[in-house]
Amino acid sequence: MQIRFLFFLCVVVLLIKIIAIYITEFDLFGDEAQYWIWSQNPDFGYYSKPPLLAWLIALVCSFFGNNFEVLKLIPVCLYCVSSYVVYLVSNILYNNKKLAILTGLTFFLLPAVTVSSFLISTDTVLILFWSLSLFQILKIRSAPTLGNFILLGIFLGLSFLAKYAAVYFLLSIPLLLLDKKYRGIFVKKYTYVVVFILSLLIVLTPNIFWNIKNNWLTFNHLLDNAGLDRININLFHGLEFIFSQILMIGPIIFAVFLILLKKINLTFETKFLLFFSIPIFLIVLFESILVRANANWAAVSLISFNILFVHLVYQFSKRMLLINALFNFLIGIIFFTLIATTYSFGYFDRINGISSFTKKFIQLQEDKKNILVINDRLLFSNLNYVLRNADVTFYMPYKPGNKVTNHFQLVSPLPSEINKNFIFMGYPEHLNYLINDYKLINIKSEKVLFTSNPIKIYEVIF
Repeated sequence: MQIRFLFFLCVVVLLIKIIAIYITEFDLFGDEAQYWIWSQNPDFGYYSKPPLLAWLIALVCSFFGNNFEVLKLIPVCLYCVSSYVVYLVSNILYNNKKLAILTGLTFFLLPAVTVSSFLISTDTVLILFWSLSLFQILKIRSAPTLGNFILLGIFLGLSFLAKYAAVYFLLSIPLLLLDKKYRGIFVKKYTYVVVFILSLLIVLTPNIFWNIKNNWLTFNHLLDNAGLDRININLFHGLEFIFSQILMIGPIIFAVFLILLKKINLTFETKFLLFFSIPIFLIVLFESILVRANANWAAVSLISFNILFVHLVYQFSKRMLLINALFNFLIGIIFFTLIATTYSFGYFDRINGISSFTKKFIQLQEDKKNILVINDRLLFSNLNYVLRNADVTFYMPYKPGNKVTNHFQLVSPLPSEINKNFIFMGYPEHLNYLINDYKLINIKSEKVLFTSNPIKIYEVIF
């Protein structure tokens, strides 16, 4: 009865997600549009991310087209598969099919999954292959075959190609040596461990060569993003991060887990789940205190936390699993109802009004220009997607020799010797490097929801 009820809740949430995607008037977020642009030219790497998400988008769109609905259904489908893999991980850990089903269904209803289901992001792909890697390394404990070691290398390699946060998995593997059985396997099967490393490197090799060819652009971006040269200790940011993780996994199951914490036994299963959650959580927590950290940076830790929490609560308070599921179900219904109704709310500002702005711009343009130069990365991505069927060439201002700060400066830089008229959105000083004389005519300044500053539109005439 309990499983049927949770399954019913999941089906309802899934249907609401699909309906919301088809009737909302919201647009893609700038980062989502950027991933779509990447998918139009598949490569072994990109400025800020590894390539797997772009490859996946390219594959899906080659069959179903480039429509908004098609793109938005990608994360929804990925989380359905990930929930099944979470079920597999729980089942292999505890050998309890009922518990495993409840764990997978609870994962699907997590607030973090609800929000992320509407976002095309590298996290959704990472979570799938991280979960598969967890499953595979557990299989190695009971069946240390060469094939299982190779599959672990492949799944972990794909995790890296989804997002470099997969490095946390490598940091957690040495902790398994604390378990006598794993220690014996890694010592006796050391040749298999070497094969695992080789299979991992084979999957990663194209991306490594891309980074070498492009002066380690992605890794340099990650270092800049970490901001360790801008340390400013702030304990309040740490508390914000902790609070965000509680909201992501669900406040009810977290509170019940704290109450039952003293009843937890440090079995292998518990230690395994802690090995693949606590280190990640602590690393990102320290990052949040030292510099800053986004809530999703520790998203993969929620997989193990969810399995551990559900197991403990299942033992002592099955009713609380239902209450937790109902609470998270309501969050999902509310969230996707707001999306379905295109509700004007601050959280959604960045995906609101992009298509309507583009229609105004097309009327303003009056087919006079087919070159559009945009300085802002997110606006560049959004308009590129919305105008994907129009005869428009996009450029981004970039002075040769300056530091590259985004992908479009790398692949679509505005040539300094350009002598064709164009429409420009941005600040005039960003065009100072152009060689030929030009006249800048201020056409309009448009205040919109999806950017913090008004969009200034100019006609540039040579």
